[in-house]
Amino acid sequence: MSGHSKWSTIKHKKAANDAVRSGVFTKMANAIAIAVKKGGGVGDPDMNFSLRLAVDKARAVSMPKENIQRAIERGMDKGAGADLAELVIEGFAPGGVSVVATIVTDSRNRSVSELRNLFEKHGGRMGEPGSVMYQFEACGIVPYNGALSEDIQLALIDLGMTDVVPDEEGGGTVYTVPDRVHDVVSYLTSAGVDGVEGSLGYRPKVTASASNPDTTIAFLEALSDYDDVQEVYANMA
Repeated sequence: MSGHSKWSTIKHKKAANDAVRSGVFTKMANAIAIAVKKGGGVGDPDMNFSLRLAVDKARAVSMPKENIQRAIERGMDKGAGADLAELVIEGFAPGGVSVVATIVTDSRNRSVSELRNLFEKHGGRMGEPGSVMYQFEACGIVPYNGALSEDIQLALIDLGMTDVVPDEEGGGTVYTVPDRVHDVVSYLTSAGVDGVEGSLGYRPKVTASASNPDTTIAFLEALSDYDDVQEVYANMA
C-alpha cells in the first residue's frame, strides 16, 4: 500500500477543525448546488450520485436540513444566485509542489483573478489547464476512522478499491475507481466502520519534496480557506 502525501494528512485534520466554522456551510451549499446542476437538475439524492455525496458531506458537519434544501433548489435554478459554475485551477505552490484546486463560483473572472493574486502573493504561480493535471489521477476518496480488517479490505478490492492508506490518527483513506465510491461507502457503513465519507477528487501519482515545507503548507491552507475553493490537492511528499 502506498503512502499519503503530507498535505493529504494535514488537509484531513484541517477539514475537521473547519467543520466548526460557519463558513463551511457556504462551501457545502455551493457543492450541493453544483452537484444538482451536474446531475441535470435532479434534486433527489437517490437519483443523483454526486448530490448524494455532497449531501452526506454536509450532514457530516451538521448542516441544517433547510440549508441543504435551499442549496438543492438553487441548483435547480429555483433560488437566488443560481448561476454557479465549477472550475478546476492548476498551479505551482511555493517550494515546487504541484496543486489542483476545485472551485465553485458565480463569477469566473473574479475567482480566477483573486486566485492568481493569491498564488503570486505566496510565491507560487497559477498554471494553464493541463500544466499539472497529468501528475494526478481522478479517484474516489473515502476517509474512515478505526482499522479495517483483512476481510473488509479483501471485500473492498472487489468493490473497486485501488488502495488503502492508514494515517497517524488511527484511521485512514480508501481510494477507489471514480464510479465505485458509492459502493465502497455503502459497504463500509453497513460493516459498522465509523467516520465514513465519500467524495470524488484527485490523487497525486507521484509526490515531490517541498524546498520550504512550512511556506508551502501556509499557502495550501490559505488556498483552501478561499471562499470559492472546495478542495485542494497537492503532491507534497
